[in-house]
Amino acid sequence: MKTSDDAARQRIRESLDESLIVEAAAGTGKTSELIQRIVAILRSGRTSVDRIVAVTFTRKAAGELRLRLRVELDKARGSAADPNELRCLEDALARLEEARIGTIHSFCAEILRQRPVEAQLAPGGEALIANMVPENPSRWYMEHHLEWNLIYRTHADLLEMGARAAPHAKLQIREEESGINPFLEIARE
Repeated sequence: MKTSDDAARQRIRESLDESLIVEAAAGTGKTSELIQRIVAILRSGRTSVDRIVAVTFTRKAAGELRLRLRVELDKARGSAADPNELRCLEDALARLEEARIGTIHSFCAEILRQRPVEAQLAPGGEALIANMVPENPSRWYMEHHLEWNLIYRTHADLLEMGARAAPHAKLQIREEESGINPFLEIARE
């Protein structure tokens, strides 16, 4: 049975040499298509699992993504006829924990931890990756990931944290088109 988005789904699974942004409503199969794309890329040998980055918004979704990816890699390994594909899939399964699958916040925190000088942070220091909770700006939620604190706060709090982290930088609140996800832009002066 054909659906209106079959061509888009096929492109996600098969156009492996281009970067894509997939935007769709909840429950439409984005995660399933992402998993199929990752499996296809790993099967083809285009990259290794340690070079895969897949980000979601919640830790629960990231855990589910990793689990589903393991299941699909195992299925693909079971049906692989080509020895090179089989080797690539076995390597991916053996090293799956090296894939960076997590929240966007944990990915950003990892980049800051690996490159504190470029981000103008004190090496070994603490970084606050901030955002506000749109449904209740006065509430803040703290999540601890490794040694990085992720805090969701109001616009004023974002600006104050930015001023502490980068005192000589130009700070500005930006928002996605949807207005749901404000973030702090820090530019060097």
